[in-house]
Amino acid sequence: MVFQRNTGRGFAAAAVGILAAVAALPGEPLAAQERVNLAAGRKVSFSPAPNYALTAKGGTDETDLTDGRLAAPKTDRLWFDSAAVGYSYAGLNQLAVDLGEARNIGEVAVRFQGGSPQAGICFPCRVDLVASADGVQYYRVASCSRWNEDDFDNYRVPRDEGKAWVHTLRFRDVNVRARAVGLEIYGTALSVTDELWVYEGSGNATYRPATEGAASDFTVSAPRMHFHKPVVHVPINTSAPTPVGLLTPPGLGKMRAAAVIDLPRGVRFEGGHLDGVAASAARAEVLDGGAFTRYTFDVDVAAGKKNWGRLYLRADWHDQQRGVLWYRLRPLGPKGGAEAEPPLIEQPILAIQVPPAPRPQRLMTGLGWCSFDEVLAWPGAIEAFRVLGFTTVPMFARYTHLDDPAVRDALERFRAAGFKVINIDSTFHHALAKAGKRRGELACQFADGGQGQELCPSYRGPLYQAEIDRVARECAAARADYLSCDVELWGWRGPADAPWCTRCQADFKKSGAKDWAAWQLDKGEEIWRDVAARVRAAVKEAGAPEPELGVYDFRPGQNYQNFWPFDRLYPRYMTNSQVSTYTPLYPYHLAMVGDEARADRARLPRSDVLPWLTPGNAGTFPGEAFTWALVECFANGSRGVHFWNSALWDAESLAAHARAVRIAAPVEDVIVNGAPAEGVRTEPPVRTCGMRRGDDMFLLIADYYLRGKKTVEVELPMQKACTVTDLDAGGQVARLAAGERRFRVVLHGGRPAALRVKD
Repeated sequence: MVFQRNTGRGFAAAAVGILAAVAALPGEPLAAQERVNLAAGRKVSFSPAPNYALTAKGGTDETDLTDGRLAAPKTDRLWFDSAAVGYSYAGLNQLAVDLGEARNIGEVAVRFQGGSPQAGICFPCRVDLVASADGVQYYRVASCSRWNEDDFDNYRVPRDEGKAWVHTLRFRDVNVRARAVGLEIYGTALSVTDELWVYEGSGNATYRPATEGAASDFTVSAPRMHFHKPVVHVPINTSAPTPVGLLTPPGLGKMRAAAVIDLPRGVRFEGGHLDGVAASAARAEVLDGGAFTRYTFDVDVAAGKKNWGRLYLRADWHDQQRGVLWYRLRPLGPKGGAEAEPPLIEQPILAIQVPPAPRPQRLMTGLGWCSFDEVLAWPGAIEAFRVLGFTTVPMFARYTHLDDPAVRDALERFRAAGFKVINIDSTFHHALAKAGKRRGELACQFADGGQGQELCPSYRGPLYQAEIDRVARECAAARADYLSCDVELWGWRGPADAPWCTRCQADFKKSGAKDWAAWQLDKGEEIWRDVAARVRAAVKEAGAPEPELGVYDFRPGQNYQNFWPFDRLYPRYMTNSQVSTYTPLYPYHLAMVGDEARADRARLPRSDVLPWLTPGNAGTFPGEAFTWALVECFANGSRGVHFWNSALWDAESLAAHARAVRIAAPVEDVIVNGAPAEGVRTEPPVRTCGMRRGDDMFLLIADYYLRGKKTVEVELPMQKACTVTDLDAGGQVARLAAGERRFRVVLHGGRPAALRVKD
């Protein structure tokens, strides 16, 4: 079969009336203010619907962006204002404005929150402008993307510095004639916008039709499948997933659809699924004389999600070979016929060879928040995990069928291959979720007979005991080497209902605590000691080694949720701290990740830091950024890293993880047994951090904002003869004689130098 791919042309524009308004962008000179905002007062359509509760209050999202009102004008903290529109951990988002008829558009502008006032509240990773002649088929017009090296500078996006700012992104001189405009926004942990302008162009400009751009599958009226990055990395020598997302507009009911993926010669499916339909079950058809093979998945489309599909691709290409695949999602009518024929979309792909990472002996590496079922579905997982430098296999023991002989056998194969088991558990969340009609028993009790909704800190009844027994029993069955829990039971204030709870009042009176704050910390210590004691006893009885115990976001010097006193629990009842930073890994965040790990390490006698990062859930990033985020953790005293969650792991991120392990493994003894390095100086001043054990030093020299290259002179705090080697590129950087303390290193772009200094 020979077929013709979409050329991105066609579709006529409709013409209806429009109400326009004269409007100006914030801070514009007066001479520029007499411009017509074609979007003023028009409703905005979304796919998916905005999902951030604080900005969604009042149900005005569809008019918030075109009402002329700027949110939070005094604070720049848009995420608190219902006049804004917010997306939390949503990934790709779409919004569109129908202008009613074809108009000449000169500029499109939109305001976004940025600055990282909280770690993941950032400017979006990517904002693409699309336009349509008919309001149905859209075409690409312009883009501002982190994936294009100079875009943020060219569009004057400010740097993150830990303080809120709002930036007006301006797509100037687009000069396109279109009926509708849309924005495709790949968000971060929280992406917020509050106003959109579509300015009519001047009368003396030339306007191109919207159909001249590259065809897009942008839509706010139909389901859309998508890949999460501009380029899909396809491994040559190992197995790794490619996540596929699904977007659905509000109110879309369940429908049948055909998901089509055309793979080029030399690229194949090893496994995986779309919407639960296995790649092996997809209908295959050879196209273009074998240049492509078309795979058609018959799927039921319902609610959208980031990880609608996970496909395992493998390439028989050479390293760094580039190509494309094509894809589309075609909704089907009630009788199975196509409702519309969306264009085939080109998706660039890159074949990569992943150099195997040595398996560390003392570092905790692996997938983190991931089910054992996902591991079992991973083709050749044991060998893949070896290549990627993993030391653990993950599970949620609560949802793992450990009584199934096949599951137990699979787990034992991982053990025999040298992997340790990490059990992730949402302790007490499970009890609350499964209590049913008895949930009130777990909650605070009020004098008027009412009950709270959250866990009562003084409840020690049967459901409390059963929950701790469950965790202990499952750790024993899994023979878990690590137990990491998520106990986000209350807000930052802790159990706010406790002072009004009759059960807590009685316990407080009996305790003799000086105040409620002290009483809460006593209760937190008591609960975790119960968990630790019972887990350890059960695992010991099972004949397994005592597991490491830790909890998400528990940190030295802090009382999580004003309830859990880490410093009282470590190291006897808790063996590690777990600081969390979920960000899109912009340059600011790379340093922040390291600084947070270092802050914890500075408060601990040993390198008992196991931080939480995300492999893309708070905004996708290049593999280069991920590598250096992980190295920042290791170079600042982390002896492992957790990840939340598994949805967006891909070959690029996993290859980046393997690279970080290749850097860290040779110096793992320095990381685990050393202390933060002090006294390293550079000229010019750049970021330095590292770990030191005697005369053995692991050193990171970085300038994450650097463009081009920079020569840096490094001065060491040691007098002995030593050799400086590059842990990333390999090879000797310098050989210093006794008394020599300075050497030079060249930084390229934002890439640091990861060095070992050893006598």
